[in-house]
Order: sequence, then structure tokens, then C-alpha cells
Amino acid sequence: MSQEQQIWRYAFASAMVTISTLGFGRMSYGILMPFIKESLSLTYEQAGLLGTSTSIGYLGMVFFVGIFAAKWGSKRLVILGTLLVACGLLYLSWITSYLTCLAGMVLIGIGTALTYTPLVNIVVGWFPQQKGMMIGFLASGLGIGTLISSSLIPLFTTWFSISGWRYLWLLSGLISLLSALVAQIILRDPPIPLRQTAQKDDSLLREVYLHKGVLLVAIIYGFIGFAYLIPQNFLFSFILEARIDRYSAGQIMALGGFMSIFSGPLWGTISDKIGRKKSLLITLFLGAIAMLIPIIFPVRLGFLISQFLWGITIVGMLSLIQASSTEQIHPSYAPIALGYVTVYFAVGQLLGPGLGGWMIDHFGGIPSALLLCDGLLLLAFMLSTQLNKEVAKERRILKKVHDSSESEELKLNKY
Repeated sequence: MSQEQQIWRYAFASAMVTISTLGFGRMSYGILMPFIKESLSLTYEQAGLLGTSTSIGYLGMVFFVGIFAAKWGSKRLVILGTLLVACGLLYLSWITSYLTCLAGMVLIGIGTALTYTPLVNIVVGWFPQQKGMMIGFLASGLGIGTLISSSLIPLFTTWFSISGWRYLWLLSGLISLLSALVAQIILRDPPIPLRQTAQKDDSLLREVYLHKGVLLVAIIYGFIGFAYLIPQNFLFSFILEARIDRYSAGQIMALGGFMSIFSGPLWGTISDKIGRKKSLLITLFLGAIAMLIPIIFPVRLGFLISQFLWGITIVGMLSLIQASSTEQIHPSYAPIALGYVTVYFAVGQLLGPGLGGWMIDHFGGIPSALLLCDGLLLLAFMLSTQLNKEVAKERRILKKVHDSSESEELKLNKY
């Protein structure tokens, strides 16, 4: 089988897994939330905490993913994580109370943590020369899953009334079981271990965990994680509050999901030409504008423009920051750096929906939460202007040492 065929096979399997874990497991909740809220008689604060509970499960497990991958292999974790997400989705189709829903959301968070970073390790290990493109395809599953949920929820709530969200989660769980099967058939662990056995804890501390460039990327990723689940959890409700019918609201959200399918590969290609930093700055700026538009113009056209801009930038934003995390240090440490910065992302996700829901209940409704999202993206933008400075400084030092060594060698040869 040619490498091109292998690339498309792995891109397909990876997208199937992320459709289930990120698209259905993480992103569909915001679309289903208004109906769950009504069905279970929840407050916005409780609805936000349900979104936060997924991040709690994610954060609680992501610390151990590297250890598990080294012991059992990345593929086993991907399969296990996808199956856990499938079980969580199937369970959520039967829940009857806030607490039972909370347990299902935590299970989905654990499954997602076990899946995503090992999946990145697999595709980067097999296709290091196509890293940006493969990460982009992998992340595009987020948009496809959102598109499916956005397109189907108006139909399901019409066919099954207020219980339509249960049947959509049931369908999502069944598709996730299929995704686990596809991953089992296609994916293989990379032939060369991504982490060198000679690496020691003290070198990891110095070269990764305390590296200024990695820490900067981690903080930026944390702010993005803090921000990006806020509109996903509450924007659909804001569209309904603007007296737009649920069919049109579903179409508006589906537009964002459709555009996000192309976002990762698009910005990955652009960043190969103009650089990761410039591309990331553009996506953060456009993302902030996207969240400001519905606050100023809460009408159908405003929501459409907002979702177009958000959809075309959000997955690219995530892909670019992931790629940036692997480029701050020596390639042998890249997978460890990705896992490390993801912890900050998980902490941000933990805070975003809960704080957003609390602000909606106590400060100005949903627009206040969207303003919080805007502020976080602008903070990430300002920090991103500092990217690569530490890397450039280290490269200058290395060049100086190299030039000095060459000079000494010339002197010795002269004598």
C-alpha cells in the first residue's frame, strides 16, 4: 500500500474517532443543552457545571495518559477512550436527573482524555513530514460532529418532542461504537517509540516543563480552552432567546460546524507558508470578532456571520497551538510537550462553562459570557505576540557556541 493511501486511511480513522470523542462527546452538549435544561428543569449555572464536569473527567485523566501510553501503547488507549465515550453517550440517553447526567459527562471527559493525545502520537509517529496536515484532519472531526448534531437536533426534537435529545445521544453512541471498530481495524502504533528511553526526569523538567517557550504556549492554550467551550455551550440558547426558531438556529450552528471541517487543514496549509505565529494571531483576532458580533447584532445575519468566522477559525486555532507546542523544543520531546500543554487546556475547559453559566445567571445573561470569551481570546492574542522569541534567543546562543567552536577549530588547524 502506498504512503498516500496510508495517509488517507489514517486520516479517515482519526476523523471518525474525533467525530465521536470531540464532536459528539464534547461539542454536541451545547446544542442539546437547551432541551436537556428544559427536560431536567436545570438552571444555567447547573447546565454550565455539566459542561465543566466533562473537563473534570478530562483533567483527572490527562495526567496519566503518557504513562498509560508508554505501558500499553497509544492504539489501546484510543480504542478504550472511544469505547468509554460511546458508553457515556448511550448512558446519557437514559438519564433522568442532574446527578446522573453529571456522572455521564465525567465518563465522557475521561474517555476523551484517553483518546486525543495518543491519537496525535500515532499520526505524528507515522507521518512526521505531514504533521500539520494530519493534525488538521484529526481536529476536523470536531467540526463534523458539531455539524451532524446541529443538523439533526431540529428533526429529532420534532419527531420525538422534548425527548429528541435522548435519541440523538443514542445515535451518537452507536456511531461511536462504529468509530472504535474502524480505529481497531486501521490504526497501528508507530514503529519507533516517540519518547526516547534515555530521557530522564531532570531533563524533562528542564527541557519541557520549565522551558519558557513551552510554558508560554501552555498558558495561551489554557486561555483558548477557557474561552472556546463558552460559545459552544451557550450560543445556541442565545440564538433561541433572540426569537429565532429552532430550525434556523440549528442551521446557523450547522454552518459553524461545516466551516470548522475545513478550518484545521486550511490554517495548517497557511501556517506552512506564513508561519505558525502569524496564523495563530489571525485566528485569535477573527475568533474575538466572531464572538463580539452577536452581542452587537443579535439578529439572524449577525449570528450567521459570527458562526462563519468562528467555524473557519476555531479548529485551526487549536491545530496551530498544538503544532506550536511541538516546535518549541527538540523533536524527541515534542509528544511530551503536547501532553503537557494539553493539561493547561483542560484546566481552562474546566473553568469556562461553569463560570460562563454563573455569569449568565448573575450578570447580564448570555452576552456577559460571550464578552468573557472575547476577553480571554484577546489575552491569548497578546501573549501570542511573544511566541518564538525564546526559541530565537536559544537559536542565537547555539549559533554563537557553534561559531565559537568553528573559530577554535580553525586556530588549532592553523597551528
